[in-house]
Amino acid sequence: MRKMVFVVTIAFLVSIGLMATGCDKLPWNKPKAEPPKEAAPPPPPQEEKKAEATAAPDKKGPGEPSEAAKANLKQAMQYINTAKTAPSKAAKNENINNAIAEYSNAINKDPNYAEAYAGRAGAYMQQGKNNKALDDLKKAKEIKPDSASIRYNLACVHSLMGNTDYGLDELDAALDKGFNDYDSLRKDPDINNLRKKAEFQKILEKHKVFITK
Repeated sequence: MRKMVFVVTIAFLVSIGLMATGCDKLPWNKPKAEPPKEAAPPPPPQEEKKAEATAAPDKKGPGEPSEAAKANLKQAMQYINTAKTAPSKAAKNENINNAIAEYSNAINKDPNYAEAYAGRAGAYMQQGKNNKALDDLKKAKEIKPDSASIRYNLACVHSLMGNTDYGLDELDAALDKGFNDYDSLRKDPDINNLRKKAEFQKILEKHKVFITK
């Protein structure tokens, strides 16, 4: 009987001790181990940008022609200068044709290059191809309507073609845009037909331009 009491007492004390240590320590209350988390797959490697085979375009500001087009224009002007001192008519014409080709190259590279159109028009005028010159100057005017030199060149080609009314209008516009080459107004043979008109002098007076012969 004493042994039974003793055993019961020990069991009671053991249970109290276990309760004091917390139920989470009991073997049957152990938390189940969580299954290992699967590692996230690594991000796919970024594809390397392929180097472009084509050359990088010329850097230029808004409305500016490319450097390549400028180089063509510069070469064309050199041909024009050479044509002025050519030893023969054939050599002169060859240089003018070379200039026209360079102006055309510049236009092909930059279709909005007003100076290239105007330059080619001047070359055409030297060859007496005034219709082609007029077409180029109209295009140049469309691109840069405020260019005084383009408007003056339009006055010249209209004068050469006998379109004096249009020529005087363009001369008026050129002066309005700031054209101030008074020596050309006095001596340029391209505007001889305009000088014969009474309106020519009126336009000069309107812009307070007084020239002597």
